[in-house]
Amino acid sequence: MSLSESCADLANWLPVAAALIAEQDADGSSGKGKPGPRPPWNSAAANAEMDAHAGVRHLELALRMEAGLPARRRGGSDAATMAAIAAIEALSHANVSGAAIAVTARHLDRLVRQIQELPAVDEVEPWRRVHGVACPYCGCTMLRVQPREGTVTCLRYGACRDADGHHPVGRMDVSRLTGDPLIRWNDGLVAP
Repeated sequence: MSLSESCADLANWLPVAAALIAEQDADGSSGKGKPGPRPPWNSAAANAEMDAHAGVRHLELALRMEAGLPARRRGGSDAATMAAIAAIEALSHANVSGAAIAVTARHLDRLVRQIQELPAVDEVEPWRRVHGVACPYCGCTMLRVQPREGTVTCLRYGACRDADGHHPVGRMDVSRLTGDPLIRWNDGLVAP
């Protein structure tokens, strides 16, 4: 995804997070947890929005420094955040390296993903940790799964490779012989 597309995505998703702050998530719990008051706002939506506001300002500052421009601090309003997003897009045409632009786009995509993972939005399934199982390729216990999608991967991007030399990605499945759960990896490996 290009930096312009990432900027546009974040500009479109920020109002969604802002609108959800006043609504509590219905998580299906019965309220039998730790006693005490719950905040009167949706803390996950508030965190996603505030992370985006702060992240955009940080990214703009980093790009300005990369381009050799003086630092510029913006206020905390929604309008200032939108202006920072527009500045990031404009700075992509300045004397900035392709690597800096790619890193900035990835950071913006993470901020968008955080909003899309909110339970009230549910556009993207969050990755969940797989406990007690090591990656069959690198041996680290850094496997993550998207249960609804059935996709499994290792978090060691760049350091972990399958037999084909690619980052390992697999699908959850069930053994036809025993009924036990297993993972079918893209390179053909089948592991419990």
